Amino acid sequence: MEPENQTVIDVEAEQIDSSSSESIDTWYTATQVQGALNLNKAALQKAIAKLTNIYSIDLKTLRRGSARATEYSQLAMDAIELLNTGKFGELRKMVEKSAPSDSGSSSAIVFLGEHTQIATTASTVADTNLTQISSLKSGLLSNYRELGRALGKQAAAEVRLGFTEEVKAGLANLQEA
Repeated sequence: MEPENQTVIDVEAEQIDSSSSESIDTWYTATQVQGALNLNKAALQKAIAKLTNIYSIDLKTLRRGSARATEYSQLAMDAIELLNTGKFGELRKMVEKSAPSDSGSSSAIVFLGEHTQIATTASTVADTNLTQISSLKSGLLSNYRELGRALGKQAAAEVRLGFTEEVKAGLANLQEA
């Protein structure tokens, strides 16, 4: 029986789905936001674009839904108000405060068992395939060389035969003359 071998490696994990939009309690319709902030649709869209592009606020924390069902968060309303009033220092503080406290990546421990075995098997198969390819290549080159030799001998024989026949005909002409 083979002893069990487990390999432990340290990997970095990155969060894929953020639950930040679910943690926001209050959501407002576009009409409510436009009325409260005295904005038209274009100004609202422009403000959201500035918040996402310049201040790097995640769009999911600012709005949810699409088309006529779009809703805006309290954070979006507060940020747009600070942006429009020119209170950029307060806006920056609010953005830093609301940013998720993620250090960029997390650590995780992964146990490798059959994955290592699969990788080892795949490596062995790849090595075997490369050896077979090399052997086939050598065989093909040898066959091409042999064919070249055979064709060369045949060509030389044809040249000799043609040369011999022409010399023989030339000598016959000389004798007749």
